[in-house]
Amino acid sequence: MKKQSCTRIDFFHEAAPYIHNHRDKTFVIAISGEVIAHPRFTNILKDISILTSLGVRVILVHGARPQLNHQLIQLQHKIEVVNDLRITDPVTLQAAIEVIGTIRITLENKLTQILNTPPIVNNETGVISGNLITAKPLGVIKGVDYKHTGEVRKINTALVHALLDNKNLVLLSPLGFSPTGETYNLRYEQVASFTAKAMKAEKLIFLHAEALGLPQQTERNGLDQLIAEHPGKHIYRDIRDALDHQVQRVHLIHATIKGGLLLELYTRDGVGALFSANRYEDIHPATIEHVTGILELIQPLEKKGVLIKRSREQLELEIDNFSVIERDQKIIGCAACYPIAETRTGELACLAIHPDYHGQQRGDTLLNYIEEQAQQAGLSELLVLTTQTTDWFQERGFKPGSVDDLPAVKKALYNYQRKSHILLKSLTSQQSDTI
Repeated sequence: MKKQSCTRIDFFHEAAPYIHNHRDKTFVIAISGEVIAHPRFTNILKDISILTSLGVRVILVHGARPQLNHQLIQLQHKIEVVNDLRITDPVTLQAAIEVIGTIRITLENKLTQILNTPPIVNNETGVISGNLITAKPLGVIKGVDYKHTGEVRKINTALVHALLDNKNLVLLSPLGFSPTGETYNLRYEQVASFTAKAMKAEKLIFLHAEALGLPQQTERNGLDQLIAEHPGKHIYRDIRDALDHQVQRVHLIHATIKGGLLLELYTRDGVGALFSANRYEDIHPATIEHVTGILELIQPLEKKGVLIKRSREQLELEIDNFSVIERDQKIIGCAACYPIAETRTGELACLAIHPDYHGQQRGDTLLNYIEEQAQQAGLSELLVLTTQTTDWFQERGFKPGSVDDLPAVKKALYNYQRKSHILLKSLTSQQSDTI
């Protein structure tokens, strides 16, 4: 019981900065028709309602593909899909209007009920839908006439902003209307992507029910490869389009994960697939703003005697020697390289990785980065003084040395009480394999 309580407390500690950062931000959440049919769907709606109670401005976009297919089968009408795009003839359009209308009313009803039921009770929030999308026909593509299938032309952003400002959850359906009165069946993914762009949303989130086999993190450039490998997956183009128009992050979360939406948004590592316009995790030189994060990382190791204690003042003076691995604005790794005067040797010090990220080769990544930086600075050798990580460094090409191998200035300062092992690595004969 005690362990479970600690786990819950740890979650709140980790979630606290995200609760603060996400408040008053606009998130577009897109749910597929498969998710709507999933047994966990009511719980997903509860999680979405919790977001509104935490101050997130939510625009919810829904799909209807399996429901429309079922309706067409009932009508014994042909289902036509070309290049993963539905051809919407008049019968299919009428079926889509009926199915989408039913889903929209069901969502409004369920969300309103959840928002007014303990333990959520957020009766300040209304659920508002309406004629907010102007659409245009998809037209004829490679000789295929998609008829009443369309794409978004414009979103009434002024009205959506006003609805969000009044604490409403805005619900968008995959139907759009032209100025001439035509109705178009839309892809919910394109509705979501276009809305996120138009509203300058901080996040675009897709809840899906199919196994996509994606890596946990993909940067913008990686999308081009995904699009080339999966030309029929239009969602990857929608994600790329959003990232190219100032949406910073797009999340894909599988509906089967209990609490997946909350875990993805309120924990550092999340549980879904993240696409980012900029690097979610990066390695770079440290600045004065990173001092607090470095101290939080190294202080437990200082207490164990693994690292020599550094004061904040000392760290601030030496910060230009440090490099960090930063993950979503948190320091999860650091190391320093101190050039030794009148030599071409640098002392590698203070290499630390957060315990949550051990065993994932970040130590190797950081060491390689330091070695590259040292070579660029004209150094030809790295020196390490360590008491407890000798094996780790030796596995990466460092060789045992003695006090006599130390540069004069380091030899004079060697702490014989600490009895640190001396390890040296030449940077001119690169480089041992990492593990």
